[in-house]
Amino acid sequence: MTDHELLIEKLSQQALPVKRPWPDGWRALAWTLMALPSGWLSSLLLQRVATDWAQSGAFLALLQLGLTFVMGVLAIRNAFLLSIPGRRPLSWKGFMPLLVLWLGCVLANLGQTSLTHHRDEVNCYVFMMTVSAPMMLLAIGYLRRTRSLHPLQSLATAGAGVACMALTLLSFCHPVEVHPLDFALHLAAIFTIVVATVGLGWKWVAIPLP
Repeated sequence: MTDHELLIEKLSQQALPVKRPWPDGWRALAWTLMALPSGWLSSLLLQRVATDWAQSGAFLALLQLGLTFVMGVLAIRNAFLLSIPGRRPLSWKGFMPLLVLWLGCVLANLGQTSLTHHRDEVNCYVFMMTVSAPMMLLAIGYLRRTRSLHPLQSLATAGAGVACMALTLLSFCHPVEVHPLDFALHLAAIFTIVVATVGLGWKWVAIPLP
């Protein structure tokens, strides 16, 4: 086509309006308001017993719940920041105080743990994987909106955020004490969620090379 004006006119007719994504804070809030109810609904598929907050050690369990929730929101926001060039996400040093405090609470509860387990207690790994499934898909969908020049970092960070939210939901149906085997299952579930988020989301989030 030699008529450049006609070419420009046709291309402009085919072009769709560009919608700016919400600010990262609002995107993180919207994801959280969608993800937590979705995870809770998924948890209804499993047999579980509500946490007894009257037990000794409940304060540490509540502190862990709050820390995992805050880390989850910050990680999801970081994932959204990483997906847009020029944005400055929170560095890993900013997460260290929260992570150290969370680990300290876990270790303190490990020291109070009884080796006996009730047969109706939820399987930690199965629970976390079940509730994380819809949250994982939502995170990938949100990242799909902007894609990412750094898909590995964005998806891994999003996976960490999903894992934190899964731990938050687990706190509502888990004994306030943490058995070493429970903690091992928690770590295994976190690793699996991060790997699954990267594996499932890579095709949808990575910017295709020409």
